[in-house]
Amino acid sequence: MTPDPGNETVVQQVFWDLPFPAYRWQLIAHAAVYGADAVTMSKLHRLPLRRYSDCQDVAATIVAVQSARPRPRRYRPVTIPMNVPHRSLIVSVVPAIAD
Repeated sequence: MTPDPGNETVVQQVFWDLPFPAYRWQLIAHAAVYGADAVTMSKLHRLPLRRYSDCQDVAATIVAVQSARPRPRRYRPVTIPMNVPHRSLIVSVVPAIAD
């Protein structure tokens, strides 16, 4: 995957007044206040939890996350217990009182 040259431009536009170093939650909160679009917000949510030193660090991490292969999901079979003790459901019927 080729790096998107617009990543660094968007990052600089959104975070020009954010004091660095900043944590991931600060980047997400600042972008939300800025009014970043959904694509930018999803890129920020995929960033690893750590402290970022400057805008170039954020842009480089976005490119690295985008170019990384997704981890395959592990299939875990669901086991249904068969010998579970249970209590029967008791339903009481109250006769209607006729006036």
